[in-house]
Parts: sequence; C-alpha cells; structure tokens
Amino acid sequence: MNQIILIIVLILKLSVVFAQIDYKKCDIEKVKIVNANLDSLTFQMIEDFLGTFDKSCISNIEYSQWSNEMLYRLFDNEPDLVFKVIEHGQIDNYQILLDEIENPIHDIDFQKIYDRISEIKTKSDFKERVLNSLESASNKEGKRIMR
Repeated sequence: MNQIILIIVLILKLSVVFAQIDYKKCDIEKVKIVNANLDSLTFQMIEDFLGTFDKSCISNIEYSQWSNEMLYRLFDNEPDLVFKVIEHGQIDNYQILLDEIENPIHDIDFQKIYDRISEIKTKSDFKERVLNSLESASNKEGKRIMR
C-alpha cells in the first residue's frame, strides 16, 4: 500500500515538472485582465500575464506600452504576489522581464517601487535582479534610488 501511494505521489510530482505551459506571447487580453482586476489579482492572473512577455512583442506597440505599464503597476500594487508567482509559477522569461523593468515607457516613482520590493521576504534571487534593474532604469533617467 505504501508503495502505491509513493508511486502516485511521484507521478503527480513528475507531471507537474514536465507540464509546460505554452503562453500566448504578446497577449493583450491578459494585460486587460490584470488592468481590470488590479484590486483583486490572483496568482493565475499574474502568472498568465507574466508569461506573455517575449522579445517578439517589441513590434506590437499597444502590447509593449501597456504591458510595461502594468508590470510596474504590479510591482507597485502586488509585489508579494508577483514574487510568489516568480518563485512557484512556471515563468521562464526572467531576462525579458528584467529588460522591461530597465526600460520603462512611462514616468515611474522608482524609489517607491524599490522600497516596496525591498521589504518583500523571498527566497528568490530574482528580487536582487529586479532591484538592480530598477536602479539601472532610474539612473538612465538621471534619478538616484536611495538604498
């Protein structure tokens, strides 16, 4: 009986590991969902949104601008949930997200977002990379972030 339970648990664990979510890249609908639910976002909404970022989106101006704005709004409104998605979701486009952070399209209060992210308790080294990207973006605009 114990062996059967162990086998079932292993199968379930392996199915999660091998399950690859194929996100639709540059999906403006996911941006709309995040925008419409900023006060009641879920793990799945954020994961679906973050999964849409791709280098190919640069040619989609509407998506590029709006998704960049929403990414910053997520870090401002729900930084804890964003990092939970990064830690436990199936996101694999980290460098693209960092590039987005380093190149904001709108005016951003870098210090406010930096402070919010700094307070988050996370096991992810992605937090430091996000903070570095924020500093880089701020420096490009001639602003200084106080640590």
